[in-house]
Formats: sequence, structure tokens, C-alpha cells
Amino acid sequence: MRSIGYKLPGSSSGFRRAPLVSILFSALCLAACGGGGGGADTTPTDGGSEQPQDTGQSTGPAPHAGPDALYFLPRADLAETGALDRLSGGTALFAAWNPSDPNTALKPGMKVMFFGAGRGCSAGTQGPLTALSDDRLAVLSNLTLMPAAAAKPALRWTPAGDADGCDAEARTRSGASAVYLNADDSNGAVGMLTTSGTQDDGAAPFFGPYGTAGQNGGGANAHITGTFVNFRQAWSAADPLQPWAGTAAARVRSAQSMGAFQLDAANGSTVQVKQQMMATFLNKACLQTMSGRPCQVQYLFNTAIARTGVTDWSTVKWFKDGGVWFDPAQGGIPIVDGPIYASGQSTLEEKSRLPLFVSQGSATQHKAFSGRTFDVTISFAQLHNALRITTARSLGLDLSAVGDSQMAQVWGASWNDRDAWVLLSGDVGQEVYNPSGTHKVQIGGGFRSLYVGPQ
Repeated sequence: MRSIGYKLPGSSSGFRRAPLVSILFSALCLAACGGGGGGADTTPTDGGSEQPQDTGQSTGPAPHAGPDALYFLPRADLAETGALDRLSGGTALFAAWNPSDPNTALKPGMKVMFFGAGRGCSAGTQGPLTALSDDRLAVLSNLTLMPAAAAKPALRWTPAGDADGCDAEARTRSGASAVYLNADDSNGAVGMLTTSGTQDDGAAPFFGPYGTAGQNGGGANAHITGTFVNFRQAWSAADPLQPWAGTAAARVRSAQSMGAFQLDAANGSTVQVKQQMMATFLNKACLQTMSGRPCQVQYLFNTAIARTGVTDWSTVKWFKDGGVWFDPAQGGIPIVDGPIYASGQSTLEEKSRLPLFVSQGSATQHKAFSGRTFDVTISFAQLHNALRITTARSLGLDLSAVGDSQMAQVWGASWNDRDAWVLLSGDVGQEVYNPSGTHKVQIGGGFRSLYVGPQ
């Protein structure tokens, strides 16, 4: 079997791009979970005229833990010593900024990761995380709209500079982006803040966006910082998660909030913030037999996005439709992304007009909101649409010329086998684009549940 490499994606044209996090940080299945997720749905607190005025509730069936489902709920038992380490069969929680070691980052389990630049640290440094203070936690709870009373110190994370590759001053600093887990049966939540630029104390945070050289020295991901909570699945296990098992459609569902965002642009420059849920699927048979082929497809769903200069997102051409594109920094795997519309509406691929996925929950939001449930399904036929588009572009063919033999040429003989498709990752993330080192740009939010599995 070919090994799966560990790669971080580069930038792409415009703002349609893969997340900073690697595609390989994947799913978990909490077989003992169960119950609903996420609290009451409410109208956005700051809606504009173009803001989707759906109810924010899912119209799909209640999610449940099962043999083919990732279902993460931040319950009280996760506060017990070692509980996070054991998620998805893992042996240790992985928490770091700018992870660089695949031997730790690619193991099954929960990952808390930050991507960006540590001030006073050399390029290529992987750094540790440290706990937030009680005062800082209270501030974050207000910014994220997420409860924090049950977030013990061991369940709070922010980047710290105490690492080889950081200078003496950096080794005493930490902050300011952060994640915390409020482990509680009634008010369970994961709060997330991604921030950049001069903070309220007048100083730049220790951890901020990549500079003009970007992540790789060549400008990739310049001016971007990201925060991710990921669940890596043991996809090579004898019985991995199979979201299209039987006759099911795959489903990606997350109850989320966005408490605050700030877009303080310098000299009219463009800045942007977004929150998203993600899922990556792998065809195991393809990986075993098809050298040089992607064998994976990643879905990126924007749950919240705001950008300077945009007041009516219905007029933004690159945002209105879905896209299927290749990410060269991830070995050329196809990325499927696009907006989520109100329940019952499909997101179509921009050129072919083929449906990529359908909403059964809240539409993508552009203002602050609390307790909305984003819920999409991907039928096996809709997965085929993404695979056909990928195949046509890979082989330089018109879409109409793609048949079963062409699909097998790119995806292997098991491209049409539901059981061959397994869940590789389930993730919630935030990203901030900010080219200024002085102006503050940030997003605060988080999630109360994440489900990836059969409908």
C-alpha cells in the first residue's frame, strides 16, 4: 500500500482555497455518545438585508452514534484524565502550532492545531500550546458565545513560544488565538478564537498570520492564520467508517455559533474571516492499487464568512456556486467547496450545474449568530458528480465523454463501490486573512457538535 504523505496546502487564486490544515487529520467515532447536539437555534443577532432568514434548524433526522458515524459531543466525561487521548482509538491528544511531524500528527485521535507565524520564531518551528488564564477564558466566552464554566485548565489551548527555534523573548510569550473545550452534558461546547493584528492591549500577539513569505517561503498562505479542531480516523482499520453504507447518503452536520468578528482593514485593503466544517473521504481500494491518483476528495463547507467590501453575498460570483478544483500542495486531490443554502436547496457546480450537495439546515451566515445547525447531505450520485468532474479535468475530456472506464482510470475499479469509500477526517476550523500587522482582524465562534456519517 502506498503511504499517505503529510502536506499542508498552498494558497490558491482568490479566496476559494483549501484550509491550512492538512487533509489527513481525520474522523473519530464516539460509539458511546448519542443524544442531540447544540442548543436552541436563533435568528442572527446582527442580520442584514441579504442575510438568509431561515430558521437555522435542521430538518433532517436526529443524528446518532453508530458503527459508521463520527459523532462528537463535548460531554462531561471528556474532562476525565486521559479521555481526550482515547478518542477514536488514539493514544494521546495532539496539540501544537505549525505541526511538522507526521509520526505524531497523523495518528488517530483528536487534534488541536494552529497555523501561522510565531513572533521571534524561525520558519519551520513546531511549537507547543499552553493553558489560558481564567480572565482570558472569560473574555473568550463572550467573544465566541460559547459557555466556559466547565473548561478546566487542561481543556484550554493557546500557542506558546517555549520551543526550539524561538528566541528568548518569544519563549516567555503566548496567545492570542485559542481553543477551549467546555466538557458538560448540558452546555458542552468548543470555543474557538482566531485573531491577528494589534490587540486591545496595544501589542501584537505572539502568534499571528504568516508574513509575505508565507508558509513555505514562496508566498503560500501569506497573511493567513488558522485554528482547527480535527478528528483523525483510523481509516486503515479492518472496519473503518463507511458514510455511504447500504443505500445511505453521507451527512455532515454541526451546530455552531459565531459571537463576534472584527474586520479592521488598513488603507482599504481586503481582509476576510470564515468558519467552516469539513469532511474528507478516501477510497481504500484506489489507494491500494492506483499509484499517482488522488483517491481522496475533500468537502469544505463555509458556515460563516465575512469580508470587507461585501454587503450582499448574493452578488459575489465566486461565492454563489460550488467548485471542484485540485489542490497541488495536497498531491492534487480534488476539493469540493461552496456556500450552504437554506434547507432543501442544492449547491451546484459552477460550470456543469451538477448538484454537489444539498442543505437540510441553516444557510451560510455573514453576521453574528447563535446556535445554528448546518446540515448537508451528499448522495452517492452527488459524490459521483464530483468524481466525474475530476475525471474529466484530469484526462482533458469533456464531461459528456466520461464513462465508467474513464472513472476507473482515475479512481480505480472500486470507484462505484459504496463500501470502498471511508471517512478520513471530520473537522471544524477558522481562518483569518489579514495583510496588516497593526489592524485587528478576528473571528470568535465554535461548535456544540460534529457529525459525519450516514443520513
